[in-house]
Amino acid sequence: MKHPLLDRLATITVVLLFLLAYVPLVLLSFHNHPSPADDYCFADTTLRYGFWQAQKYYYDGWTGRYFSNMLVHGSPLVWGWYDGYRFIPVLVVTALLLALYGLVNELIRTESLKTRLIATATLFFLFILAMQSTVEAFFWMAAIATYTVPTILTLCLLRVISRWYQLPSGPIKPLTVVWASFLVFAGIGSGETNLILLLLLLLAIAGYRLLFLRTFDPFLAWLVVVAFVSAWLLFRAPGNAIRMGGNPHSGELITSMVSSFGWLGRWLATWLVKTPILPLSVLFLPIARRLVRSGSAVRELFMLPAGLVTLVYIGILAATIFPSYYGIGIPPFARTMNVLFIFFALGWFYVLTVWVGWFERRGKMSTAQIGSVALLAVAGVWIAGSIWFSLSIKQLYKDWLSGNAATFDREMTERHERLTQPADTLRLGPISVYPPSLFIEDIKPEQKHWWNRCHSGYYHHKVIILDSTLTASTLR
Repeated sequence: MKHPLLDRLATITVVLLFLLAYVPLVLLSFHNHPSPADDYCFADTTLRYGFWQAQKYYYDGWTGRYFSNMLVHGSPLVWGWYDGYRFIPVLVVTALLLALYGLVNELIRTESLKTRLIATATLFFLFILAMQSTVEAFFWMAAIATYTVPTILTLCLLRVISRWYQLPSGPIKPLTVVWASFLVFAGIGSGETNLILLLLLLLAIAGYRLLFLRTFDPFLAWLVVVAFVSAWLLFRAPGNAIRMGGNPHSGELITSMVSSFGWLGRWLATWLVKTPILPLSVLFLPIARRLVRSGSAVRELFMLPAGLVTLVYIGILAATIFPSYYGIGIPPFARTMNVLFIFFALGWFYVLTVWVGWFERRGKMSTAQIGSVALLAVAGVWIAGSIWFSLSIKQLYKDWLSGNAATFDREMTERHERLTQPADTLRLGPISVYPPSLFIEDIKPEQKHWWNRCHSGYYHHKVIILDSTLTASTLR
């Protein structure tokens, strides 16, 4: 954008959009608490049986997610640091932002620092704008470990792979191999969604270099081996069979594939309309043209068969949905959709750049310029409309500005203090507000419910009951 005033206006707008998304997450982070759903169960299991025995217990009895199991069984509750949960969301949000910047910085390293920062801030805003569930992305540790953490690891891995071919010879290369291997091992061991995504990405990159460039790449070949071994470790877990056995519609291959593509088509159309990705794509075209022009240091990253890349892109997105249908026979949860949108948006701009390169090489790229003022006006209106219809943005600000998050924080703190007091049977009143940005589910009126038993075990009570006739501050 050549006009200095318009350029300054665009920069200020991006900064404001980034703050619009980032600030409420940081502020709400310090109202966060351990979730009665699962968090106490992981902690109680570790304290009862020990850290490594807890891993075996879940691996054999419920899930093969060996790395995310390690994270949740080493939570702040295990160390008696109840307030540690107040720092988890802001750390995870910031880690996602830094991982995103690392990848963007590598892919468009020929652009100015300002452009790289603007691109990162814009993508982050898009992610938060389109999120189906912020609580499952940043506030609920069980979902963080299984979905957000492996997403961060995948972004880091893509940066490492992109950077690998520019590394000088020396000790840095073998150390990078170790680091990349860990990222694959940990990412796949965190959950099936990122397992499929990572495995297919590695196979696609390695397959392209082997079949199209006639190059056997030992680095990628090794990562593929690590990925298959890691996937085997996850799928061989006895707990997976137990978990899938409880779902009568799991294991239906053809139905799951058809459902995955159908679900993807529906959401692609939704995102193209309800997010400003289309006007932002038009604004991105000048950057894309610079990335693929002759002499660009990153040109080779985008000089790929455009049609093939598009098919692989759609296939990987559909495959990300597939585990939900195949494993439990239902559409993906909101936490899966969070991950799906992140890679949809990143892949969208990557595929767009590949197509720009394809048109440029054939001299079919128009040199006509859309008026900057008109384009910014359209983008501004579209962004404003997207914010208005964004459930995640509105919910974050509603929970914060209404005081619901503060009330929830105060009452949960009071509940924790009462739970630390000795008693055989403890009756607790429900919390008066449950902010959707912060909370999944509470303990139940049934004293034998799993979450109640985990609570009573962790706090050394015989029975804990949620009594709806009591207030949040009542204990008897």
